[in-house]
Amino acid sequence: MQEYYKIYFLYSKEYLLEQIKKTTKPLCISNQAYRDMALAAYKEEDNTLCIGYAAGSMTGGGWEMLQTHIKSYGGDVMLEGTFVLLPYIKKAALFFLLIVILFALFFSQGDLLILTECLILFMFPLYLLYRNISKIGKCEEGRRLVLLYLEKVLHANVEISVEEE
Repeated sequence: MQEYYKIYFLYSKEYLLEQIKKTTKPLCISNQAYRDMALAAYKEEDNTLCIGYAAGSMTGGGWEMLQTHIKSYGGDVMLEGTFVLLPYIKKAALFFLLIVILFALFFSQGDLLILTECLILFMFPLYLLYRNISKIGKCEEGRRLVLLYLEKVLHANVEISVEEE
């Protein structure tokens, strides 16, 4: 099941972006160490707004971000999107998987039996971990903190719809 969020604001896109800029820090890996801080990034080329919450601890919300697309309707704004895993976490997992593959190839020294054992014992579990990392990284506390930020600080109306995958 995938949760989709529709967030409504009763003010203009420019005002929304100004308020987000005032109340958040840039969304980057160096900010994830702080606690109780909303993080945001806006890409103007595709109208994508990402909002996350600083980690501070493993359960502090630092695994996911709300990735939305901004749609303007006259003087009002609607954000539509879903929570996704932070991009550098998925890249780090992929990088680790590739390093392990290279080590398996290097240490097998062309022996097919050793290479097969390495692939079965190490690569298959790592591949399953990589495929399911978004389910592992799901953080209800982080989602709640982002939604509270939207509702309390930015005065948004949030609607959640659940769709089957």
